[in-house]
Amino acid sequence: MTMTLALPAFRPAGRTGQPDCFIANAKAGQPVLVAIHGISRNAAEIAMRFARHPALAGTTIIAPLFTKEGFGQYQQLQTRKGDQTRADTALLALLDDLAEEHGVDVARLRLFGFSGGAQMAHRFAMFHPQRVERLCVVSAGWYAMPDAALAWPYGIGDGTGAPLVSSDFLDIPTTVIVGNRDTRVDGSVRQDPEIIEHQGRNRLRRARCYVRAVEAYAASLGKPARHRLLTLHGMSHDFTQCVNEGDLVEIVAQNLL
Repeated sequence: MTMTLALPAFRPAGRTGQPDCFIANAKAGQPVLVAIHGISRNAAEIAMRFARHPALAGTTIIAPLFTKEGFGQYQQLQTRKGDQTRADTALLALLDDLAEEHGVDVARLRLFGFSGGAQMAHRFAMFHPQRVERLCVVSAGWYAMPDAALAWPYGIGDGTGAPLVSSDFLDIPTTVIVGNRDTRVDGSVRQDPEIIEHQGRNRLRRARCYVRAVEAYAASLGKPARHRLLTLHGMSHDFTQCVNEGDLVEIVAQNLL
């Protein structure tokens, strides 16, 4: 029997301060996967790739589109002059509307992000751990390190040495993925001194540093390590390559479902 897979549909923002999104296979009673794009804003491609994969046929796929005009610093959950609202607040409002429209359960999400989307996804999980069932972040440019001595968004501190977020994000099963050739250092990879000092210069090094730091932070609090690092052999910083040659969607499905 041939399986028919739903194609994603474009849904414009329902109200001011929300992102547009692509949604596929919206049905009640099944897992919801939110997939967040990077700065190329290829939400349509990401939605299509996930929606067409047989392993995700029983999963509602939601791919929000955070425009540069409305959500210029969505990766760090920060706003700048002219932005509509903070990206995590906007995403939660979108999910509430989609739940009402389609009857999908958005109380607990499977959350994925690539590149800039990975930056947003892991920060979203820090602020809203109760909403994230499982997390998969791929090829993040840099991370909010689990260190209250570092002020947000470089770390989790409030600027006085106190943490902005609770340690509950450590309880989320999290897979950090990066290509072993994702070592480019150019204008697309931020080189702030605070980032280089604590995370290194490239995405591969930063993923390794982040996972080690999270493991140490969890151990210091007596919590089990729930983060793991997965390296994709031969992959660089290219979503399409990671899907076509690195079997990324299958790997994500295995880790999120």
